[in-house]
Amino acid sequence: MAVSRVSTSFAALRSELVKAYTECDLMVPYRPSRYDEGDLLTYDLTGVAPPRTGRATVRVERFVGGGFAGQVYRVRLVDLVSSDDADVAVDGLSVGNDYALKLLRPPSGGATRFRNLLYALGYQASFAPQSQYSAVRTGVLWQKLVRRAAGARFGDERAVCDTFATVYDRPLRTFGVLNEWVDGRTWKFEVDNRVFWRWRFRGGIPAGHNCPEYVGKRLFMRELVRLLHDMGAPELARQYEWWTCKSQPNTLLRKDSSSGYQGLTAIDFTAGLVLLPILPMSPADLILIVRGLLRGRLVQFDRGDHARLEAFVSAHAEQFDGLGEAVEELEHQETRYRAAIPDLTCHGVRAITDRRLRSSVRDGVIEAWHNLGRVDADHAALLRTCTRAFVLSYLASWIPLLGPFGVRVWGDGITRRHLTRCVRSRSYLSRAFRGDRASILMQWARVQRMDLDRARVLLERPVAFAAERFLLSWLPLHWHRAIAEPSWAWRAIKGKIEGTVRFLRDPAYREEQLLAEVRDGRHEGMLTDSEADRVIAQIKDPYIQKYLRCLAVHICTLFISEIAMVITAVAVTLYCLVYRNMTWPESVGVGTAAAAATQLLPVSLGSLTRGVYVLYLMIKERDIKNYYIAAPVSFVRVVGYLAFPLQMVTHNPALARFLAGRWTRRIVNSIPVFGEHGALLEHGVFDAFFNFPLSLARLLKRRRHSTEP
Repeated sequence: MAVSRVSTSFAALRSELVKAYTECDLMVPYRPSRYDEGDLLTYDLTGVAPPRTGRATVRVERFVGGGFAGQVYRVRLVDLVSSDDADVAVDGLSVGNDYALKLLRPPSGGATRFRNLLYALGYQASFAPQSQYSAVRTGVLWQKLVRRAAGARFGDERAVCDTFATVYDRPLRTFGVLNEWVDGRTWKFEVDNRVFWRWRFRGGIPAGHNCPEYVGKRLFMRELVRLLHDMGAPELARQYEWWTCKSQPNTLLRKDSSSGYQGLTAIDFTAGLVLLPILPMSPADLILIVRGLLRGRLVQFDRGDHARLEAFVSAHAEQFDGLGEAVEELEHQETRYRAAIPDLTCHGVRAITDRRLRSSVRDGVIEAWHNLGRVDADHAALLRTCTRAFVLSYLASWIPLLGPFGVRVWGDGITRRHLTRCVRSRSYLSRAFRGDRASILMQWARVQRMDLDRARVLLERPVAFAAERFLLSWLPLHWHRAIAEPSWAWRAIKGKIEGTVRFLRDPAYREEQLLAEVRDGRHEGMLTDSEADRVIAQIKDPYIQKYLRCLAVHICTLFISEIAMVITAVAVTLYCLVYRNMTWPESVGVGTAAAAATQLLPVSLGSLTRGVYVLYLMIKERDIKNYYIAAPVSFVRVVGYLAFPLQMVTHNPALARFLAGRWTRRIVNSIPVFGEHGALLEHGVFDAFFNFPLSLARLLKRRRHSTEP
């Protein structure tokens, strides 16, 4: 209910801020950075195969997330009209069904700039999938063909997410695609006390394997990479290379499927970042760079090999029945796409001597600028006819920071008139600043960077807003809000303390919190319905009650190590100042180093407290059986919080796995890039701190029994 109230309150604030922007009566219309639940979006769309056209209205059901490639929404189709009054507007689309809408512009400004910088370095152009029709068409056509080929390779076309249409979003100034909505999950963490034997099998996954989902996903992705190479799409295969360590979320297990190899679905065929030879971003990239160089590709992104594709289609003609038109369009659109970007690593300086290539590159750059809003239709026409104007604009666009802005000022009449009025009219300038405040405050409130009521206050206080924008907006959002709203920080700290005390003292509250976690786990797919029902039925089990009491004590030890670290830093700093006669900077440096050193120790004051408490329980209850695993693990920092999930494996493996998985996600998801939910690091940490100890214990037990007479 709290989430619903917050969402409703933000919807009201957003309406107020949009109204405030509109009332400013600016020449530049309001443009959102992303959409919110309930928004109605209307698009002219083009089907993938066949390329029928129509007009569709979708309602945003949920913002799923975003990365370097773009932002994804779950949308519901509420209206669909064919452009030529045909019975079927676009194949695969039905009013009332849910779909995935991917708009190829990241929701984050920083991610957009980084992505565009790498693409510009590689291809000397704007990010083509966002700004060029031929590029986005190339992507969906490849996906449609791969889906058909996957049907034969995996026995089911659902192994690749279906794609239905391409759209252009005018407010966000980006192309996008309308795909099948796949209701699935990345993976369920599996208890495995045979880690050392995980890959000791041949052929299919044997019945009774401890990790069918993990092993099945790796085998599936490996086979998909082979298929993409066979089809002539080696650069698309990077999306599914296992050792990029970020590719695992691109494959989901459908919730209506059994675990293992079947039911896995590849959902993403839109690359986000260009792979430059000087900037590998994962272990696998080093190998991919070498392979690319051997193919003559210095820069890698989404280029296909049409000769190999044609050979593959010819060899498997029956699989591609009905897609001949798609194959022909793919060849046409990709040829046009490649000829529309400068790409010095492929074209070299041939554009200087090849008039036809020079003309296609110019048309591509102008199309991209027009779709990105840098030039209007009139200026685009001028650039197509005046070579000198285009060359000057293109060279100016490469000036850091000011270049794209200068092109927009010169090329877009609305922007130019807007800035002119800002200079000439103090009243208009004031309204422009107010409109800018409304737009930025909406973004801050959306991610809870500030209180909703405070956003309303700052809208009327330009000086306070400017100070906060330049001094705090670059900080992580919780830091920003804590500094700007000390009362919020105090309420958050007070709430955590009160919640911890209540968790320690109130058994009913502990049960309520566990049941809430179980409900979340059921919704996320980490627990099956039967597993969740079993945990709920056993909530009064004495062992689970004992676990909850111990967990409450463990939570109380969370802050002991941090407090000890601060005390160590202060004590060492004062010692260096008073007894060593060091300067203030030197003393602070030594104190900081001492505090950092305490974080590297395998045992901390908090873990010692936790371990002593478990030993106390063993002595008090005269019970070794229910504590023999938890006792030694509790003394280890960080990993100690897994002590009782490890101990619970034999008693309730589903709950043990679930709790350990939740702990893993909280730890790993704070790590940038590689800490993405569902990525390899997440499962690696789970294996290292949960499955590895279980496997080691099993191995030692086997060896002990083998040495007994």
